[in-house]
Amino acid sequence: MNLQNQPVLKTGLLMTVCMIFLISCNKKESKENLEQLYQKFNGNYELISSISKHAVDLNMDGRASTDLLSENPMLSESRLGIRILENDYHYFEEMWPMVSSQVRRDEVYDPNKVYSTYALSYDSYYNMSTCLFNNDYTSIQLLRDVQKDSVNTLISIESIIIEANEVIKVTAVRKLYTIEGWHTCQIESRYKRYTIIS
Repeated sequence: MNLQNQPVLKTGLLMTVCMIFLISCNKKESKENLEQLYQKFNGNYELISSISKHAVDLNMDGRASTDLLSENPMLSESRLGIRILENDYHYFEEMWPMVSSQVRRDEVYDPNKVYSTYALSYDSYYNMSTCLFNNDYTSIQLLRDVQKDSVNTLISIESIIIEANEVIKVTAVRKLYTIEGWHTCQIESRYKRYTIIS
């Protein structure tokens, strides 16, 4: 072996060993980071408050309010889910009860007419997307647009902010069915984690 090439071999070998060490450290850090994310965010979140920008009358009692939980007790069924699956690939889902029928008991529903008596029923609608956390884990960005179809009342999610005490604040724009018909409204909802899913 030529002695002149030995320093180059030693340097190359040292660089290879350093690269392997750095890669294994990064994988370990990624696994530890993933476990921390899982412990901190993975799970189901229940709705604790939902405030609309403008007062609406959802329960048809003639009194409009910005407190949507008092306007529609069915909203207490709303849920968020965050699933930490693998590094840089996480899953966000939102379930929100939506009006599925506004038919008056004694006639066929006409969406262009306002009725004084309603038989409202609700179905659950799920919006799902892959998501990313920002670098300091104070917000979540959805990687897919809201599904547009004839039944989804969610128009857009403006922001998802992570607050203290396992609370997530979601600012969204939705269609709400009120005593005056459909209205588009900005809503700020807070959800608190109540379970970690394994």
